[in-house]
Amino acid sequence: MIESKNTKLIGIGNEGIKKLEEVESKISDKIDTEKINMNKDVDKDYVRALLDGVDILLLTYSSEDKQALQIVNAIGYMAEERRVLSVGLDLSEKENKDEIKINRIIKINDNNTTTLLNIVEMIIDSIADECTISIDLTDIKEGLASDMGIKYSYGEFSKSDSVEDIANKLIEASEQTSEELTGKKLMILVEMSSVYDIAYLNEVLNAIQDKSEDSYEAIFSLYLKEDLEDKIKVSLIYN
Repeated sequence: MIESKNTKLIGIGNEGIKKLEEVESKISDKIDTEKINMNKDVDKDYVRALLDGVDILLLTYSSEDKQALQIVNAIGYMAEERRVLSVGLDLSEKENKDEIKINRIIKINDNNTTTLLNIVEMIIDSIADECTISIDLTDIKEGLASDMGIKYSYGEFSKSDSVEDIANKLIEASEQTSEELTGKKLMILVEMSSVYDIAYLNEVLNAIQDKSEDSYEAIFSLYLKEDLEDKIKVSLIYN
């Protein structure tokens, strides 16, 4: 378990707070939380305190709530100054045409909430000191803060799944935030126990890359967790 929490989830406005409360019990061991209602005075000192010690910032809100958007932008500007990776989880199904000053916006709904939470947890693990083969926070920022869209996927598998099955299921389950991708970076985050060896991991990585575009620079993390037994977890993030 990671004791130092470098990730914070902030629920903004009624809908954002409601989503935070829905998921809070699932993330509280790794992510700090904060709730901001519309009566809150969000000044610079308050935002600075919010961002102290934070590397990754998640914001749940609805882009149809214009007051919430103002707060998102205020926090986003300060996050950029501090080089904090900011990710907005927008509850509105409608396309928002207002400029929002955060690194990445992903539409969140009942269908993808669990997937997104699992990916966030694996991202946190991938940059942790305890991670067997970690990746740098800079790589996470470069992957998520691109000018175009991202594609993401998460899956849990066992020894009964072939590496071909794993690659196919991950590709088929992928969700994309917009039509255009940069095609530059693919992050493969893996968690498994020692019942699997490095040779097996290499097969999984190769199978995934074979299904992906050749132009991607692929990087990966590996976190060995013995309590997973024969389960293997994989997250993919393309930009």
